[in-house]
Amino acid sequence: MRRLCSVLATFILACALAAAGPEAEPAGKSRALIIVGLPGDAEHEKLFADTAGKWRDWLTDSLDFEATVLFGRSGRQQLTDVPATRESIERAVNDLKKSLRAQDRLSVFFLGHGDYDGERASFHLPGRDLHADDVGKLFGGFKCREQVFWLTNSASGWFVKPLSAKGRIVIAATAADEEYNETEFPNALATVIGKLDAKKDANVSVLDLYRRTVAEVEARFAVDKRVPTEHAQLDDNGDGVGTEEPVVEKEGEKKPTPDGQLAARTFLPFRKAKK
Repeated sequence: MRRLCSVLATFILACALAAAGPEAEPAGKSRALIIVGLPGDAEHEKLFADTAGKWRDWLTDSLDFEATVLFGRSGRQQLTDVPATRESIERAVNDLKKSLRAQDRLSVFFLGHGDYDGERASFHLPGRDLHADDVGKLFGGFKCREQVFWLTNSASGWFVKPLSAKGRIVIAATAADEEYNETEFPNALATVIGKLDAKKDANVSVLDLYRRTVAEVEARFAVDKRVPTEHAQLDDNGDGVGTEEPVVEKEGEKKPTPDGQLAARTFLPFRKAKK
């Protein structure tokens, strides 16, 4: 009789969870990895440190993430003591693979310099650089339900295809084209997130954040009367081809695009305000 009651209770609980829908799934944990490549000079080291610090503080204070930062040749005071070498990146990624479960979320940020030599794209590190194919292999095999990649470096468009996967959002600051100049995207992203309010912007999606950042990038070029040298891309349907202006609902003559649907329903996990 006790066994029968136990079976019935389990069955009723399962039915209740199924009826409740995805909201009933365990919330899981949120992990972020910020990789800051080789800055090059003192000016860029300070700029990159400031930007990475703003990202980290937003992720851990406003959102509900545990963030790991890897920085340059030997770390950065008050930010991290771990350098961004291939070896340390591989260790950090392997640790994430071991700890993240199906119900968890992952956000990865790349900040630094990059290039494309006509054959392969590179993200500059102290020691051996990371090539686009290396990054794709390194981040393969993650099973967590939410995966968002922010590639803010120059030549980042070439990294979209190797990183692309079903259920994954990949955002690059540039198109896979001759866009090798230093990008405005990382600083624009820092500006946008600094203006977000947990109460007013509680339902901001990754697509919303992408669009606001692109608008900020365009404004920066416009105010200086510069010709834009970067055109951001978003890929979230797993085909490896990014879209500069994702459309999720018909807007006048614009039809929905293949990209943007997943990003539109992936919301920023703001911390709940304490009563």
